[in-house]
Amino acid sequence: MGEHTKQKPPLMRRSSFWIGAIILVVLIGAATVGRGTISGWLTPHTTKTVKPKPKPKPKPVKLTPYEKKVAAKYQIPAQATALAHVAPVTAIGDSVMVDIIPELKQVFPRVHVNGQVGRQFYELPGIARTLKAQGSLAQNVVVNLGTNGPPEKADVAKFLKVVGPKRQVYWINTHVPTQKWEHQTNTLIDRTAKDNDNVHVVDWHTLSKGHTKWFAPDHIHLEEAGANAYVGLLAKTMAED
Repeated sequence: MGEHTKQKPPLMRRSSFWIGAIILVVLIGAATVGRGTISGWLTPHTTKTVKPKPKPKPKPVKLTPYEKKVAAKYQIPAQATALAHVAPVTAIGDSVMVDIIPELKQVFPRVHVNGQVGRQFYELPGIARTLKAQGSLAQNVVVNLGTNGPPEKADVAKFLKVVGPKRQVYWINTHVPTQKWEHQTNTLIDRTAKDNDNVHVVDWHTLSKGHTKWFAPDHIHLEEAGANAYVGLLAKTMAED
């Protein structure tokens, strides 16, 4: 007879089975303690999303009696009125701005206005350079040009180089429905604001749409109600940005 083949013991009687089982139990226990569940051990840990804390509400502003009158006349919130009263501003513009100097000075007592009838966009870089050399170019620069013709990209680029990235530029877009360059001007202003973080559009074109009584017969220069709305919009835009 041939030699009998030695049979292996049943699986559960093998020492290797029990050693493996003990190791598995230890691992499962560690996973349960460390992760809470086996599924937590087998799957990657998910971190809870921490919600950002809401921004604190601005503290209530106490206005002087004069400031309250200004806020009511120009329909400006208290916070925007208070900011406008202390903000150093340089305003560069054409005849539209020249006409509303009294309103600008009521809302922005620290404004320096440089306006001229018939002014064109190409003059802007030189004006800004002169004001800067004189120490008169404030932290906030307001521009209102476009009544007399469209801007050129090169002139806008030169102006922004003079102003620099730290000053804030508030560009009032144009309401000249009788002129073909209105859309061209406003498109370039929008693009300039998108490309430069320190440039903000004051959207006078949208606000004034349909308000024919705000304008003189030429549909460009402002009556009293239009001047109030114009300056009020500027103050609110500056407070938002």
